[in-house]
Amino acid sequence: MLTPKFKLSQDENHVYINVHAPYTNIGETEIDVDGENFLFVSSPYFLRLRLPGRIVENDSAKGSYICDSGDFNLTFDKVNPGEHFENLDMITSLLAPREIPEINPNLVEMLEESGIAGEEEGAACSKSDKDTESDDDTTNYAYGFGNKVCVELGDVASEFPHIFELKEPDRVAIADRNDLRIKHENRKFSTDHYLADFFDEELLEPYLNCVVFWNKEDFDAESIEFTDEEISILKDLPNKSYLLSKTEYTQVMLGLVDILYAFCYDKRTTQNDASVESSWTINKLSATFSWFCVFKETKEVLIAAYRRALSYPIFRNFELCRNIHDDMISLFRKGKKFVIKCIIEIYNMFNSCNDARYILNQLYVKDYLIFLQKCRQEELDELCNNIANIDIEKKDLGFELDELEEAAKLVEREEADVLQNELACQLASIALVPGLKKPPYIDVTALINSSSTDSSSYTSSTSDSSSDSLDSDDDPS
Repeated sequence: MLTPKFKLSQDENHVYINVHAPYTNIGETEIDVDGENFLFVSSPYFLRLRLPGRIVENDSAKGSYICDSGDFNLTFDKVNPGEHFENLDMITSLLAPREIPEINPNLVEMLEESGIAGEEEGAACSKSDKDTESDDDTTNYAYGFGNKVCVELGDVASEFPHIFELKEPDRVAIADRNDLRIKHENRKFSTDHYLADFFDEELLEPYLNCVVFWNKEDFDAESIEFTDEEISILKDLPNKSYLLSKTEYTQVMLGLVDILYAFCYDKRTTQNDASVESSWTINKLSATFSWFCVFKETKEVLIAAYRRALSYPIFRNFELCRNIHDDMISLFRKGKKFVIKCIIEIYNMFNSCNDARYILNQLYVKDYLIFLQKCRQEELDELCNNIANIDIEKKDLGFELDELEEAAKLVEREEADVLQNELACQLASIALVPGLKKPPYIDVTALINSSSTDSSSYTSSTSDSSSDSLDSDDDPS
């Protein structure tokens, strides 16, 4: 059975459900409402939703079918008039979820509003936290969203060096990956490239002054809606819940920061027009994608993002990194729906590129799309505030940028002094050329005193004087 496209909206007293089901037999269509449960069956379509509030099928319920578009438009009353149903536009989270496995109620508390499980305050560590203490446990070598993938990746990573810099994540412990990444970045960092971009203000000016599209005056965050293509992607995702410890939850949220920083870099440096290199840029700048890294603190992930932005892409400038930092803060402030739309764009990039980056969708992006729909807006607001309150300085990055820039400026001044001295010497050597005289001029006093002199004699005298005052170097011939 196929899951049809659907949209939901509401007003104070009603819920409106639109189901796009072309090529169906209306006579065999079944629609059923039971509290928060909605069922639509019409071969070959099947749709079961669990709404965030209760609706009722009564005499005022309405329904219509538009043959040309294949749309069912349904209207139901709310059981409690005036109640606001949260997240009606989070398509995946409305699909009837799979059964949640039995868990220890003393260990994990299910958060029904978010669909995300977190440790209770004061509870013991979850299994994933305990397992990291054991070197031979497979969870110590896990990867993917929330480090939930424990199967061997084998030679897959080695076969795609343009996607993964860590070739065998299942053989490198999670705790060791960041150290290996930092050593690799130290080798990749080019002082020549960095200084070239540091001094070339004209080259970087368009990108430093670029305004990403979500910061433009005509961008209306209140009117953000999912397109039909985006709805098709979301409806095909499984609605599942995540059992995450506090540590895993923090790692997932910081991984989102890492991914969106790379996304913002691409938007600014392409001036909002994604290119064929955009999937490479996002992949390479994200330590989550390239190294299967996880982070414990917000400053740690921002430092990693800055470092990679100064080591790999074509434009490597610290002020550019700071502008991208601000772009990411403003992106989060546009709301959860806009964050999801950005992740969908990454999903489409990876699916459409020719370098098999769809594997990153399987490992990370699809789960982020499900996870974000279940997150509360307050959680993203808190993450955004944490990002905004951290200021990354050059000394934090470990590349000794201040010393490098100061040394380059000193060399620049010395070269300017040498050039100035050479120019002065050249001018002095010109002044010392033998026989070089001032240009000829007419002595007015002598002209007056010689007024009684014969005109022919005067003409001869001035002619001889002009001839003597010309030097061979002044002869235009």
